Amino acid sequence: MSEDHKVGFIGLGKMGSGIAANLLKAGYKVRGCDLDEQAVHGFVDKGGIAVSSIRELISSCDIIATCLLGRVSVPLADRELIPNAEPGKVFVEHSTIPVPESKRIGKAYREKGAEYLDAAISGGTTGAASGTLRLFIGGDRETAERCRPLFEAAGNPEKIVYCGEVGSGQAAKVVQQMTHRFPDLARLEVLAFGVHSGLETETIMRALDVSPDSADSYVQLIEGLSKGDLESRSYEFAEWEFFLAQAQSAGFRMPMLEAMYEHCKNGTKKTSDGAGRAEPSVWHELMHPPKKSSNQ
Repeated sequence: MSEDHKVGFIGLGKMGSGIAANLLKAGYKVRGCDLDEQAVHGFVDKGGIAVSSIRELISSCDIIATCLLGRVSVPLADRELIPNAEPGKVFVEHSTIPVPESKRIGKAYREKGAEYLDAAISGGTTGAASGTLRLFIGGDRETAERCRPLFEAAGNPEKIVYCGEVGSGQAAKVVQQMTHRFPDLARLEVLAFGVHSGLETETIMRALDVSPDSADSYVQLIEGLSKGDLESRSYEFAEWEFFLAQAQSAGFRMPMLEAMYEHCKNGTKKTSDGAGRAEPSVWHELMHPPKKSSNQ
């Protein structure tokens, strides 16, 4: 895929703006659109071309990428992208969406003669701005290889992984995310038990047999507890619902994640993730359980 290819980019927010900027730096002609006029102005200032409608963007571009909130990206695909898809076009999904939805959308594009890649990203706004994102690609392998130069402009070439059929990119991102997030949820619950039981931080560390100068995974969390910043830490809660949707679709259970999701889902949104999505604070919900009603 050469730099002569015209790229359309939908979603110029905290993640999308960084990716689009790096595509421009790599020499691609990028047309973009976003409902936020300020985001569009910033994109144009970096050399991008503003497009007023989705239909115009699709007709004038060879590759169309989306980087939006999942709850926005799926209906947008159904309402505007798929109906206007043309044979030979390549649609790239950087948004995080449920695996079953990714498979359904990919099938709909193929029926229109277009190609679809779910190219899930990880690395937050810092990675998007610096061009060091991790990308997990699902879809036709030949199409993925043709788009690789595009992905290398947005991410770390050593961290671009072809995962298999459509939907597998989203699934691989879940594995990567949960590798770190999931164990920390269990550790937070251990710490909450200690704190609720009236133990001092030093006593908790002694009970865990953890040295403050060690590389043990508890150390950072205990430091956060001491500094009082655990409430502001994100554990990708905004995506848990998607993780659980894939589990349900594949016919298996994630009982621990299900329980924590139910515990936190109606909690106060006191923090946000790397994409700026407001989330409940896992630590806040562990430390401030709902009060029992008088008739319980």
